[in-house]
Amino acid sequence: MSLLPMPSPTQFGNVWYLRVRVPSDLRQAANGRVVSLPVDGAPRRATIRDFVKVSLRTSDRQVAKARFSEAHAALQGFWQTLRSGPKPLSHKQIMALAGTLRQGFIDAFDENPGAPEIWKNVLKVNRAAREGRLEPLRIVLDKDKEKQRALDMDRRCGELVDGVLAGQGIVTTPESRSQLIERCILSLSEAARVNLAKAKGDYSEDEGAGKYPEFISPRDRTPVAVSAPSLTFEGVIDKEVKRRASGMTALPLRRATEKKYRTAASEFVAFRGDDAVGTVTAKEADAWLQSMLDAEQLSNNTISQRLQNLRTVVEWARRRSLGDLFPAGNPLSIVEPPSYQTVPSAERAFTLAEARKVLEAARLETSPDMRWLPWLCAYSGARINEVAQLTAADFFQVDDQWFYRLTTMGGKTLKTAGSERRVPVHPDLEREGLIVFVTGLKGNPAKRIFSARAQGNVAEWIRGKLGITRKELAPNHGWRHLFEDVCVVGGVLDAARNYITGRVTGESGEGYGRSEALLPGLMREMKKVPSYLRAPVNKAGE
Repeated sequence: MSLLPMPSPTQFGNVWYLRVRVPSDLRQAANGRVVSLPVDGAPRRATIRDFVKVSLRTSDRQVAKARFSEAHAALQGFWQTLRSGPKPLSHKQIMALAGTLRQGFIDAFDENPGAPEIWKNVLKVNRAAREGRLEPLRIVLDKDKEKQRALDMDRRCGELVDGVLAGQGIVTTPESRSQLIERCILSLSEAARVNLAKAKGDYSEDEGAGKYPEFISPRDRTPVAVSAPSLTFEGVIDKEVKRRASGMTALPLRRATEKKYRTAASEFVAFRGDDAVGTVTAKEADAWLQSMLDAEQLSNNTISQRLQNLRTVVEWARRRSLGDLFPAGNPLSIVEPPSYQTVPSAERAFTLAEARKVLEAARLETSPDMRWLPWLCAYSGARINEVAQLTAADFFQVDDQWFYRLTTMGGKTLKTAGSERRVPVHPDLEREGLIVFVTGLKGNPAKRIFSARAQGNVAEWIRGKLGITRKELAPNHGWRHLFEDVCVVGGVLDAARNYITGRVTGESGEGYGRSEALLPGLMREMKKVPSYLRAPVNKAGE
């Protein structure tokens, strides 16, 4: 029996989508329903046909994969809810959902309520819907008045209600839906009166909100049968690390990646005071997020990454339980990460003056980390953790020209499978003495050339000894941005540049350099990369 492939994002044009076929057992039940899935912290609605298709709102494949994972987890929860069948809503749930919609309309217009006439008209139309006379000229027999009233209320508020239900992952009965529609029309009329008062200049406290209870989403409820108190965050990460390392051709989790998950989990556990995964709630995660924002010790981007890392660990636990844990979906998928300002690529890159300072200083170093890693990064745009794994055996010749492999073989790790590549050694590196250094290494050729802490060593050397402390600069990743720019200056083909730097774009050009026959052409492109230094070089490589 063959295994079905794991679903993954699908690209249409430049944008990535979640596009998933509806399970065969749910085609009839799901057809025409609306589902709301989280994408980058915001709900995205889709009407279900043969497929569920939702834009992931990005052209970046790696970002799309992260967003797909979150949205797909929520979709699996929806399928489970649908399989369980529609559940009636309690009176308290109906009131709570209506209150949520009411408050949403009040909050949306709090700053600018608009003209009073807008809200007067809303009240008029709502009243007409409740009385079954949205079309006042229509003649309705007495026996059909209730039916017409239900139709008019559905026309007025049905789509809104379906959106609220979809957003909460709720599949309910027609009776409960009708009751919720009627209650929502009443609550929206209350919201219109509040907004009307504001439009007239009256911002008095809204006293009507107190009667609505807080809605507790099914995704926020503490699991009972599957809470598994013995399942800890630390244990979940341990099992994932072991799973990734299992098998003859396994791709282990990178130590740095493992560390970031452990950091996020341990900080959340310390805040929460409980290491059990099975009882985690969205409210706890949101409170943790808010505490980090209030402390103002981490950037919003870092806080957003911590939340995503915690969400991933919970998702590991959910998937390893095969649906027993959090069957309605990852409870953290609805926690909205903070917004943040990104640093422009040009600010994160080395300036040419900074690059020359680093490369000239590297010539005076005896440690392989500081002597060669800046030069390798400068002439490849590679991530420093990639080149820091190089061994002497990774260097090879084709037609007297030198290359090196960036590979996952031998327990090495790369950011993505598409990052596997063979990089030409730039002539400047040969003139510096890199090949003399590599071929002169003694001992096991499969032994790594650089230290396990190479990335930190180089960053500290640049910040400390060299005094390049510009806040925006990424002291290791800055070569990646600069190299791409000098490739453009030198006229390097886009396909070659993307291949050398290990960028995954989803285009056919990613096949560049995959076979040995194309390596000489790849070298021709590398030779187009201009030199950073014009000063004489130390040919002995010392």
